[in-house]
Amino acid sequence: MHDIWRTAGRWVSRWLPGEIIICLLAFLWYDSPVWIIFLQFLLIPYGIFSGERINRKRRQEYEKGFYDFLQSLLPSLQAGYSLENACAAAYRELRGLNGENHAFVVCLAQIVHGIEVHIPLEDLFHEMAEVTCNEDIHQFAVILEILKTMGGNSVEVLRNSMVRIRKKMETAEEIRTLLSGKIYEKNLMLLMPFFMIAYLRISNPSYLDLLYHSPAGQVVLTAALLGILACFYWGERIMKIAG
Repeated sequence: MHDIWRTAGRWVSRWLPGEIIICLLAFLWYDSPVWIIFLQFLLIPYGIFSGERINRKRRQEYEKGFYDFLQSLLPSLQAGYSLENACAAAYRELRGLNGENHAFVVCLAQIVHGIEVHIPLEDLFHEMAEVTCNEDIHQFAVILEILKTMGGNSVEVLRNSMVRIRKKMETAEEIRTLLSGKIYEKNLMLLMPFFMIAYLRISNPSYLDLLYHSPAGQVVLTAALLGILACFYWGERIMKIAG
């Protein structure tokens, strides 16, 4: 029963904002609750983009979590822990910092469980790399294979991996910082037509009667709305490519 309520809560938290947006559009853009039915198709692009943003956030959690994992792993190895025991210690530390529901902590729990049933560590990290689609974790699994077969200084290898991942994260953060201003400008420009409609409805409601209550006016409103959605789509694509 608890899982059912949690699933329902996730569904509501994901789709309720989309329904609220549709209701606002129906009343603000068309001045008619009937358009709530016709605008339900907007849930399709809304679901796609909200899913992409959730996945992007989860990928960032994996990247940051893996870096924190390496930071926690290194002191344990320097203190003489085996790699398996160091992973278990890092899991306990990250679980205390981020909570057991954190995306990377959940994956790390599977690593610890696999260690307990004597699954090779490199296989566990290969599986984690497939689940998270994280290239850094895949490379780490390959490094573990090399260390197991050929030997080497695991502490130095981990330190070099941390330096590389930190530089990668710093570069990504710089790009996001540079893009944040452009994203703000894009969102402001896309919201401007709605602000104008709201201002006209407050200051002079009769000014929009021709648009609201004639077929030609509703065609114009629909064309304008589709144009705004197209601009939003291309803006998201450009930001995704640039970021």
